[in-house]
Amino acid sequence: MARFKMIALTNPLPGREAEYHDWYQNHHLPEICAFPGVLGAQRYVEAAALLGGDARKYLAIYDIETDDLGALLGSIGAASKAGRMTQTDASDNATAYTVVFTEFGERVSG
Repeated sequence: MARFKMIALTNPLPGREAEYHDWYQNHHLPEICAFPGVLGAQRYVEAAALLGGDARKYLAIYDIETDDLGALLGSIGAASKAGRMTQTDASDNATAYTVVFTEFGERVSG
């Protein structure tokens, strides 16, 4: 099976932080992780900007293993469109960025 990392960089809307964090941690992550091929996910908050910078302070990394990434992403999109996933208007979707990467090169350990 091919392995992927899906990353999402996001922010809450001002004044909606608590609602955003509750939705992301308690609804969004579990719903995405319920799809076959999504092994798990974890959220992070920016600790230090080392080079450049980004206005989005929150990162989610999803671990994915699948032989058909297109089908998996299509099923997530279809579930969202059909209203089978919990939505929120507390997320600043206008600035959100999501991308999927596949492994490239060998893992280096220290």
